[in-house]
Amino acid sequence: MILLSERRDAVCLLRLNRPEKRNALSMALCAALVAALREAEADPAVAALVIAAEGPGFCAGGDLEERRALAADDAAWQERAALADVLLAAPRATAKPVVAAVHGRVVGMGASLMLGCDMVVAAEDLRITWPEARHGIWPTLVGPQLLRHLGPKLGFEMLATGREVLAPEALALRLVNRVVPGAALLETACGLALAAAQYPPAMLRGLKAWIDAPGLRP
Repeated sequence: MILLSERRDAVCLLRLNRPEKRNALSMALCAALVAALREAEADPAVAALVIAAEGPGFCAGGDLEERRALAADDAAWQERAALADVLLAAPRATAKPVVAAVHGRVVGMGASLMLGCDMVVAAEDLRITWPEARHGIWPTLVGPQLLRHLGPKLGFEMLATGREVLAPEALALRLVNRVVPGAALLETACGLALAAAQYPPAMLRGLKAWIDAPGLRP
């Protein structure tokens, strides 16, 4: 299974499970994650969600092999782009708290998935990069989230240089909420998700919509 799902108390824990591909976001994985988020949204027994990953890193970004294979098929290319947009919007569209629990390498579109969550808990080995320019890829999927969180100056630096952002800098830049030892990653993320879920559901829906409104986010 490319996506693992389990229940930890009232938290739905979703784990990307393509470690042999560094959890690259294929169309199949994107679709599975969107479906799982929607299913958890509709489940009254689920109060909050955590998105994590198996293997040595959270996510290597989009699946470049699949991207190259679809380049000559315009319809499939458009379908892939539309699905990616849906995925990156899905955590914010979910009324329940969604926390990313990230470790190891987080690359490009994987970083956008991370930043699209309501909160982020990072392991101490976190390494974020945006290498799209290096690969000749226009940053359509990664630019919006990056610019909203870092602004134009730092956003340009990250995109133009592709340099790594390690856990201490990610915390200083407010890209993550907590940095913890790897062994405490899931426990901390689930605890933070449950703490946020203590709000009344209507309040949470309104709070997420308000924070996401144009002009309110950096």
